Amino acid sequence: MDSLQPNVDEREIFTRGPVVVFKWRNEPGWPVDYASRNVLDVFGYTTDAFVSGEVAYSDLVDSEDLKRVGAEVQAACEAGASEFTHEPYRVRRADGQQIWLFDHTNLIRDEAGEITHFHGYVIDITAQVEAQEENRRLAQQLLQAQKLESLGILAGGLAHDFNNVLTGVMGHAALARFAHEDGRPEQALESMEQVEALSLQAADLCKQLLAYSGRGKFVVRPLDVSRVVREVASMLQVAISKKAELVLELPEGLTAILGDRAQLQQIVMNLLSNASDALGEASGTIQVRVSEREVGAAELAELTPGCGPLEPGRYLSLLVEDDGVGMSAETKERLFEPFYTTKFAGRGLGLAAVLGIIRSHQGGIFLRSREGEGTRFELVFPPCDAPALPDHEPEVSDRPLPKGGGTVLLVDDEAILRQVGGRLLGLLGYEVELAVDGMDALEKLRDHGERYRFVVLDQAMPRLSGRETLQELRQLLPELPVILCSGYNQEQAIDADQEGASLEFLQKPYRLEQLTRAIERATGGSK
Repeated sequence: MDSLQPNVDEREIFTRGPVVVFKWRNEPGWPVDYASRNVLDVFGYTTDAFVSGEVAYSDLVDSEDLKRVGAEVQAACEAGASEFTHEPYRVRRADGQQIWLFDHTNLIRDEAGEITHFHGYVIDITAQVEAQEENRRLAQQLLQAQKLESLGILAGGLAHDFNNVLTGVMGHAALARFAHEDGRPEQALESMEQVEALSLQAADLCKQLLAYSGRGKFVVRPLDVSRVVREVASMLQVAISKKAELVLELPEGLTAILGDRAQLQQIVMNLLSNASDALGEASGTIQVRVSEREVGAAELAELTPGCGPLEPGRYLSLLVEDDGVGMSAETKERLFEPFYTTKFAGRGLGLAAVLGIIRSHQGGIFLRSREGEGTRFELVFPPCDAPALPDHEPEVSDRPLPKGGGTVLLVDDEAILRQVGGRLLGLLGYEVELAVDGMDALEKLRDHGERYRFVVLDQAMPRLSGRETLQELRQLLPELPVILCSGYNQEQAIDADQEGASLEFLQKPYRLEQLTRAIERATGGSK
């Protein structure tokens, strides 16, 4: 039989292929004792160039990767390993091109057990890395497209709620005006209190929209899942099928989870809108339930592929169930593929995004669905020890507002905000000078900076933004207290390197009491 075997020079095939063999000495710079001849094809340098020392291997490794690569070598040596695989790293070819390498290495020891050489092989995986990066980029674009799609749904719900709030505001403003004209101050005051309360509701809606639409950094914090679901469900009530009955079981006091609020909102929106689509034109029920429960090892084996691995234990459960058209086995199998965009009865885009978000929250998904029998999604999240943080500042006490003194500089490009802000500061006892933008403010600070107790600075302005103005201000008067105001949250408005004891953040819209507390914090309590 051996005579029938073809005459194949396996060594010749190997050394002409894409796998380059190296033997490095265990010395600084990893000098090369051997390199297979196909090194010229991959690196652009000959074997002699490496063996003679004309080219040092470590000099070719990208400077950003070199420290990590060295640390991986050291860790393998100290662990007594016989072989190890590097995380992919970059090297520079002779022509200057940067390529990615897969590197598997064996450790060679002498009779005393000391490591003398490293013997391994490298493979150019640049094409694979670039393909993965392209897939990651496309997946990110798809995520953003899905987010915009659900943002449209959210906008519809917000518009409905805004109209309700504005109707209340206009109605109570009219009632207050007529009560004032009729000499009924108590009724006028009652209506104005209602205007303030409704304005706070409108501010909450804006915060939700800004948090969801923001493309900046995510903010991970302890979250009350019931609260988040309740808010999103109330906004989506006008966007889901009119024939759908939405049943909510959202108990209070459950364990919090660590998560990003905007991402959790996206999950709920996607699942509710998909459940609504599943009902089509038929009447039906969408049930949403939040609970805590134990999840065992046998049940974890049924997790959607791509989740986990998770450990058995107690989890926070978010269940969304509909009695719509259900899904076929083929649909369930492909449901979470990033580029599976075929529209089918009852489902659309968004579930690839849900899977990605759940994985980033170290959670899992259970899916049960059959054609004609509805669909049940259950998301499980690991609980956190910390309690959920309140969404809003606690209500202020009834104690009298402290009075201040001195001159302050209010910087805002909106005339109405300069007017209102100036009057509020005046009520607190301050003399107020106004600046229409950052350039105007810096001019005043250069001329008379020592006269100001503190500065109230808008973040979004033309010509010079609040952030840019703050940088210049810090050069002029590094100790001058500043209150930076923005409609965005603090993480989006203030850079980490700008934070300091004399900088306080105040989110718009704000009440007089909140302005007072911000002044106290910025000035250290001095008046």
